[in-house]
Amino acid sequence: MSLKNMMIKLAIAFAAAKGVQTYREQGGMEGVRRKLSQQSQSGKGLGGLMASAGNSGGGGGGLGGILSQLGLSTEAQPGMARDDQTARSGQGGLGGMLAGLAGATAGAGGARKMQGLLDRTRSSDAQTDDEAVGALMIRAMVQAAKADGEIDAKEHAALIDVIGDSDPEDRAYLDRMLAAPMDLDGLVRDVPAGMELETYTASVNAIDPDNRAEAEYLHSLAEKLSLDKATVNQIHEATGKPPLYTL
Repeated sequence: MSLKNMMIKLAIAFAAAKGVQTYREQGGMEGVRRKLSQQSQSGKGLGGLMASAGNSGGGGGGLGGILSQLGLSTEAQPGMARDDQTARSGQGGLGGMLAGLAGATAGAGGARKMQGLLDRTRSSDAQTDDEAVGALMIRAMVQAAKADGEIDAKEHAALIDVIGDSDPEDRAYLDRMLAAPMDLDGLVRDVPAGMELETYTASVNAIDPDNRAEAEYLHSLAEKLSLDKATVNQIHEATGKPPLYTL
């Protein structure tokens, strides 16, 4: 089982559901499939992408490098200086993925802001085990997507489209998370010290907080993770989302 792979696919699925500009410019799901197929023909596939991305020169490596190769990172932004491309990934590559998603949604400026936040808050004590991180981020994304009571039809269609050929064990884990009741306290309890910002960011990336239920969920999550209002608003700005608080 590779929950790291599933985490990336889930991030791509939510990007697809939201129709972020970079995703559309890369040809949508067909474009992603084509890139994955090209990797498969060269003996890689998503697993190979994960191995090779860490050695790629431009996209920061790790999970950020995978998004770069799929066209879902700041590298896809035209006219960007090399120093502004997807920032070097941290926390086992999770930082690169989050910066890449911010770049897909909010452009190069968003990616820089997100990487800056991650760099300032990074803790050497944070959990870096790929599978544990993958499981946590999947829970964070799924719970956020269910904050308004359901995974809507568009999100569900994107999940099926992207997740369809995943490992059966990965699918089973995701199905359990989708079926599980909301448990914010349980999620927060399992967040390792030093990964509070990453967990909140993954949650925000899964939704476009445009209703009261989602806003209240994010407010509760931020409070339970002890994130101050200014930091929360900075995360929203970096990911191209409206601020949660009026300061």
